[in-house]
Amino acid sequence: MRMPQLDSLRAIAVGLVLVEHFAGATVNSYIPIGAGTLGVGGFFTLSGFLITGILLESFDRNRGPALAVWKEFYARRIIRLAPAFYLVLLALIALDVEPIASSWPWHASYLTNIWIALGNPSNVFWSLSVEEQFYLFWPFIIALTPRQFLIPTTIGLIGIALLTKLMLVLAGVPLGPVRGLLPLNLELLALGCLLAMASYRNGRANDFGWYRGRRVRLFTAVAFAAISLAIAIWLIFGETGLTRLFANNLLCAIFFAWLIASAAIGFSGKIGQFLNNPLLQLCGQMSYGIYLVHSFVPDLVERYAGPMPKWQAAPIVLAITFGVCALSWFFVERPLLRWGRRLQTSKADAGASAA
Repeated sequence: MRMPQLDSLRAIAVGLVLVEHFAGATVNSYIPIGAGTLGVGGFFTLSGFLITGILLESFDRNRGPALAVWKEFYARRIIRLAPAFYLVLLALIALDVEPIASSWPWHASYLTNIWIALGNPSNVFWSLSVEEQFYLFWPFIIALTPRQFLIPTTIGLIGIALLTKLMLVLAGVPLGPVRGLLPLNLELLALGCLLAMASYRNGRANDFGWYRGRRVRLFTAVAFAAISLAIAIWLIFGETGLTRLFANNLLCAIFFAWLIASAAIGFSGKIGQFLNNPLLQLCGQMSYGIYLVHSFVPDLVERYAGPMPKWQAAPIVLAITFGVCALSWFFVERPLLRWGRRLQTSKADAGASAA
């Protein structure tokens, strides 16, 4: 079931990442918590929510070996993510864009976050590595964990994140380079997973019948209290500090989970009108491609067009970014997604006929 307003949340998330990278230090200094932190955190929580719902449905629907579900899941992930990613990576290598061109095996194997933790420059591929590494073990956790222990196990991921941070602090490890490692981002993914589990009923994902009345009011109050506290911590401690390290991801994830639940059901009123905008939803559908290419375009524009003021370069950068991503979406990503759905439907029909 497609939930259109979630596409709009993707558009807002990637828009925040664009602000982080393009707006400059002055603008970014006025955005609470950090535009990029909010954007990427939103993506992580949304991924945990969507992937967990898909996996729960798949394992319950399939009565055969779990291997079939794993194969289907990874095939769908490859079809959705790999073509655009490797096309961008090949283009960066061909154009000799550093440091990607000389370190491409790390990025091709989704180990960018580990490469950065070893002291190398950061780049946008780190968050893709976090998600792909999560996808490697999470389907096995869902398959092998008895359902009555699945929620406690997921809460345990939050404990792993906090314990890992504590161990790094006690060991005196510089925190900047390691912030992109998977264990340090598990709170964001876990809250999305917990939302999916709460919304899984009778073999169906995204059933929000439980989320009504008093529960809506309570969750809304908790969510806004959490994001308010996160903003207060940002105002008091800035971008660094142990309080922010241990609290920010969890507080933001609570708010993101509320936002995802509300958008999945569908906001009404002015917010609903905004999130139902077809252009915004199209940008959300293209958000993966936008995220992949946006940070490399300014350097390429400067290389081939020469240095120019930001106000002059910005329209060129945005036009190239959205143009390339539109081509990728309409001619690569969307056709492959449709092919993958047809293939899945054909397999399901074949299985029903055999039964």
